[in-house]
Amino acid sequence: MRLINARPSPFGRKVVIALHEKRIPFELQWDIPWHEDTCVGDWNPLQQLPILIADDGEVVYESSYILEWLEVRYPQPALVPSGAEDRLAMGRFRVLAVGVMDAIVRINFELARPVEQHSRNWLARHQRKITGGIREIGRLLDGRPFAVADRLTHADLEVGSVLGHLDFLIEEIPALAAPLLGEGGWRSLHPCLAGYVAGLEARPSFANAAREMVRIDFRSVVG
Repeated sequence: MRLINARPSPFGRKVVIALHEKRIPFELQWDIPWHEDTCVGDWNPLQQLPILIADDGEVVYESSYILEWLEVRYPQPALVPSGAEDRLAMGRFRVLAVGVMDAIVRINFELARPVEQHSRNWLARHQRKITGGIREIGRLLDGRPFAVADRLTHADLEVGSVLGHLDFLIEEIPALAAPLLGEGGWRSLHPCLAGYVAGLEARPSFANAAREMVRIDFRSVVG
């Protein structure tokens, strides 16, 4: 099995975590979709990473769908709860995590534009999405070590990857801290969040899926 991934993508990271949790051997291939020599278009008509290529040649793309595909093909150990209500609760965390990540991406691309073209209203609106989504994640967690069903599920992969990505961005690009989160950082948005993420990051699967930085010419991307 081969995973074509981008660093430091949180979308790819959650797939790597799932593969490690399920103990599925895989080969990791790095790619940058923005570069002329990318192979992404050969495998995914949507031109996005990550892309999973199964042993039999089946190609699977879009990170949340890859997680679902893995659950069907490799059901043990289960990363999806069995109860209907728990599955709905897991889906709510996924919606919040994906929404927060979407806002992060939109802020990043706005900041890649010339300073005189920045929209303060646009940046403020998406900052509100990030802080609102993270506060709601903290409220729903309510101090538990796992988001749903008292064990690791896709909800934790989604939320942990996004919050870890925020840490990575702010560590590597400190100037992003204020535009993304304002004052205080995401840990200040709910008292349970720091302990929750620390518990996830202590798992070997999360540690093995550590993010790596890559240089991208965002000006050329926006242009």
